[in-house]
Amino acid sequence: MKNQLRTFFRKLRVNIKERGTPRKRLLIFLAIGLVTFLTFAWFITSDSVQNKFKSGNPLFDVALVDDFTPPNEIKPDTEINKVVAAKNTEEIDAFVRLMVFPTALKDGEPFEVQLGDQVQLIGLDATKWKDGEDGYYYYLDKLAPGETSSNLFEKVKLVIPNEQKDNYKDVTFDIVAKTEAIHTRKYDYRISWWETDDPQTADPLKTIDETLAEKRAE
Repeated sequence: MKNQLRTFFRKLRVNIKERGTPRKRLLIFLAIGLVTFLTFAWFITSDSVQNKFKSGNPLFDVALVDDFTPPNEIKPDTEINKVVAAKNTEEIDAFVRLMVFPTALKDGEPFEVQLGDQVQLIGLDATKWKDGEDGYYYYLDKLAPGETSSNLFEKVKLVIPNEQKDNYKDVTFDIVAKTEAIHTRKYDYRISWWETDDPQTADPLKTIDETLAEKRAE
């Protein structure tokens, strides 16, 4: 399994590089919970990643809250408790965004899975979090020092139609989560996250930008 994972992430890095995806989407894994059911496996990982500001500010860290207890076995269409949120461990207010995406491995090769299709997030908080449709969910408020956000989601579910189950034999699934944070001063969140200090002009980022702009500090 370790050799397969090394091969998978090496090929994943190559695929991401070829597709032009920013390197910051390559994550360092902190914990893996592994369970199996028949020929299906699911390993859940999570990570809190510091984000270096392009405005020259020092590193700023917000912890990922990941409450997950691997069950003894999993079955497709069964909801599994997995709570993901963010906690401000710094001494100033922060804006936060979370990236969550699934990956899969079959015979040492990347296997395509989609969030919302084969892997579903259950209990999404659409009031305090908004999908930016850029790979991130944005928290629509500032986090005070020591404060924990509402849960982004509370459960996950593997969905595989009966007629496709043969295609998913020996596939190992992974859900990756990471946090990024920025202080709330001025429009530094725009520079850090979107590489511009200009307002966003297209939704859903326009709505996110306008919401955060009202809560920023001068």
